Amino acid sequence: MPESSARVRSGKIPGWIGALSILAGSVLLWRDSQAEYLFYSGSYEPLSADAFSIGPSPLQVSGELLLAFGFGALCLSLGLILGRRMHKSRKHVLTTRIIWLTGLLVLAAGTGLLIWDALQVQTFGWFAYAPLSNSTISPAPWVTGTQILGKLLSALGLGAIGLGVGLHAGAPARRTEA
Repeated sequence: MPESSARVRSGKIPGWIGALSILAGSVLLWRDSQAEYLFYSGSYEPLSADAFSIGPSPLQVSGELLLAFGFGALCLSLGLILGRRMHKSRKHVLTTRIIWLTGLLVLAAGTGLLIWDALQVQTFGWFAYAPLSNSTISPAPWVTGTQILGKLLSALGLGAIGLGVGLHAGAPARRTEA
C-alpha cells in the first residue's frame, strides 16, 4: 500500500501547484485591471503614426500565462488520478495519443488566432476642441472576439495535453502472469 498512497500524493501535487498558479494569475490580472493608464496627453502638435502602441501589459501577460499553466497542471492532476484506475493497453495508449494530438492541434489553433489578432491594426479616433486640447484620454481597453476564442482554445488545448500526459503517466503497466 505505500506505493499506492505515494501515487495518490503524486497526483495531488500538480493539482495544488495548478490551484496556486490559478490563484496567482487571478491576482495579477486583478491588479492589472486596477491600474490606470495614461493613453495620450493632448497638445497642439500632431502625433506621428508610430507614437504609441496598444497591447497587453507585462502584468497581464504574466497573469494569463499563470492561469494557462495552472489549468494545464489541474488537468495533469486529473489525468494522473484517473490513470491510476486504468491498466495500460493498446486501446489506452491510442486514446492518450489521440488526446495529445487533439490538444496540440487545438493549442496551435488558439495560438494562431492570438497571433493573427495581435497583428491586426487597431484604430480609433479622437478630436478635441480648444478647451479640451490639454486634456488626457484614457479609453477602456477592448477585447475582440478573436482574442477570447484564441485564449479559450489555447486553454482547452493545454488542458487536453495535461490530461493526456496524466492518463499516460498515471496508468500502471499491464501485469503479465508467468
